[in-house]
Amino acid sequence: MNRKLHLLLLVVLGLSLSACGGKKEQVVVPDDSGERTSIPVENNNMYGTGLSAADLASLGINGNPLEYKTLYFQYNSTEIDRRSQIIARAHARSLAERGGAKVTLEGHADERGTRDFNLALGERRSQAVANLMAASGSGSSYNSVSYGEERPADSAHNEGAWQKNRRVEISY
Repeated sequence: MNRKLHLLLLVVLGLSLSACGGKKEQVVVPDDSGERTSIPVENNNMYGTGLSAADLASLGINGNPLEYKTLYFQYNSTEIDRRSQIIARAHARSLAERGGAKVTLEGHADERGTRDFNLALGERRSQAVANLMAASGSGSSYNSVSYGEERPADSAHNEGAWQKNRRVEISY
């Protein structure tokens, strides 16, 4: 009786653990006999970021972070958010693999504030991104340029447009 109880508990425990596992990616590999078998794999290092595809998607990054070349900022801020850090570091890694390159970082601001203030803010934003990328060891040279409010991505006068205009564009 005791043996049957242990066996039953093991089966219940095994089923419980397998139910909690969640959905994993499947990779098809040939085994020793040449047959192709599918095995579950969990990839928590998509594109060298250390994050899974779901984690990247939750930050608004769908696919390869290198496909994004615009980093956005909060109002009157030079703080780089997590999403933008991942994108900037991905570019720095890519540049390091190529042996470095000349990179232009174009800082922008929304239309609120004086022209001089917005030029300085755009410069500080592009410098913040340059510092982050340089710290990631890309071996590239960075040229920070500020356009302030002069080149808006969206010329409307509302919060949605202002959010698009508070940015740094990576160009190489």
